[in-house]
Amino acid sequence: MAKTKKELGLDSMGVQKSMRTTDYLGDGLGQLPLNIMAGLVGQLTYFYTEKVGLAAGMVATMLLIAKIFDAFSDLIMGKIMDEGKSPKGKCRPWFLRMAIPAAVMIVLLFTVPKNAVSGLQSAYVLITNILITAVVYTAVAIPYGALMAMRTESSEERGKMGVFRAAFGYIAGMVIAILLIPITNMLGGTQSAWIKVSVIFALISLLSLLVL
Repeated sequence: MAKTKKELGLDSMGVQKSMRTTDYLGDGLGQLPLNIMAGLVGQLTYFYTEKVGLAAGMVATMLLIAKIFDAFSDLIMGKIMDEGKSPKGKCRPWFLRMAIPAAVMIVLLFTVPKNAVSGLQSAYVLITNILITAVVYTAVAIPYGALMAMRTESSEERGKMGVFRAAFGYIAGMVIAILLIPITNMLGGTQSAWIKVSVIFALISLLSLLVL
């Protein structure tokens, strides 16, 4: 005989609960790819200048242009999501759609053609950064942010979701901030070492978005 799940009951405000521990864990996983992408982008100036040998001025300019694109993409993504129609809702389809692009873009950030002419390198840096920040990151972050309000009407549960999200995000952010450079140095400190580590982060992001 199948085991029936225990009723969740009401929160302190009398609102029906809808979240179990597994739901909080699954939702929190969505913060991993977001913080992985943001954390790796934050390391790009060091990587581009120290490991690929790109000019600091060129790198700064390309990253600034990518940020400008990113400033407008949130508004566009919000409208696209609102107008979307899917049996799985307005949010979740985007996690599945962006799972593979997120993984691919995380790796492509670090595969800059090292011996190419500067114009090609500049274009590569600009295009990959626009795609990961203004397209992929935005297409995950906007639905993920909206999911909290849609998932439960309980402010108590939303607060708990925020705690789980912060915990997962903190783990990803701290690993990248503290361990990324030491780990890549252990692997040789070359561009190839960064690519290898990026593949691991790409797989984590892929699995997280598929589970979410």
